[in-house]
Amino acid sequence: MKSMSIRKIKNLIRSNFILIVIFLIIIITGIIESNYLSFNNLLNVLRQVSVIGIVACGMTYCLIGGAYDLSVGSIVSLTGVITILTINAGVSEFIAILYGLLAGLGIGITNGILISSINGRSGEAFIITYGMQVVAASIALFPSNGLFIAGRVPEGFFKFLGQGVMPIVIFLSIAIILQFILSNTQYGRQMCFIGSNMDVARLSGVRVKLNRVTYFAISGLLSAIAGIVLCSRVTSSNPTAGTGFEMDAIAAVVVGGTSMSGGSGNVIRTVVGAVAIGIMSNALNILGITAYHQQILKGLLIIAAVAMDILNKTIKNREMEHEKAYTG
Repeated sequence: MKSMSIRKIKNLIRSNFILIVIFLIIIITGIIESNYLSFNNLLNVLRQVSVIGIVACGMTYCLIGGAYDLSVGSIVSLTGVITILTINAGVSEFIAILYGLLAGLGIGITNGILISSINGRSGEAFIITYGMQVVAASIALFPSNGLFIAGRVPEGFFKFLGQGVMPIVIFLSIAIILQFILSNTQYGRQMCFIGSNMDVARLSGVRVKLNRVTYFAISGLLSAIAGIVLCSRVTSSNPTAGTGFEMDAIAAVVVGGTSMSGGSGNVIRTVVGAVAIGIMSNALNILGITAYHQQILKGLLIIAAVAMDILNKTIKNREMEHEKAYTG
């Protein structure tokens, strides 16, 4: 009984090792700087991580389903450009938002169709979505020649999306809906099944290609929502605004515990991962750590999270083999 409790504690520590390290950094910073953990500062951090968090929610579905989506950052940029240019042209803000959403959804569906048509695994998804990233990023640069676009945004629904706590509300609402679908529907169970073993899922009658297209469609749509929220917050668009978002989103997902090899994950834990990384980045800023060193740390966090994921799977497989040998 005691050995079982010790094993559970060890498994808990291994599964949450990266989060534990991040929270230790947060606690140390809170001790050094008393105002760091104030309500206003934490609320500000939540606003800042909401855009990345929305993107990370879509990325969670892709990773659970056994693939990557590197086009998300470019979708954020392109969506912002399309939306702001449409509003500046005097078109209704609702139509402008619709155009932005359709652009993100269209890119996501295209990614899904291309990858599914060749039965692509994570490697093929990596290359195809990287190619789409380059294409979407280039298209975003055309209308402005790579320059910042100031928005002539009137007071209204569009501007409301990026103000106050609204980005946080959108982020958390999306996360709750996606987590409910993942945990309580056949679609969510099939997603884990496909991510674990696509071939077996196909032989079991699961519509693998259609399902995989929907993962990328959701990822593209959520990236578009993130782009709209971002340009609403600053009432302008930058054709390179989403640069690096794909790696920040992956970092949030893997720190939250979603397996890089697919088959398991949790959207709420992605939220925790995104918020933890956001608070940690804020802590590093307060401690005077430069942005370049912070990028190095983020990269190391991703490497460590993948290493822990591999270690956890190896240990679990050994335990299962040991139990089979013992019961046999």
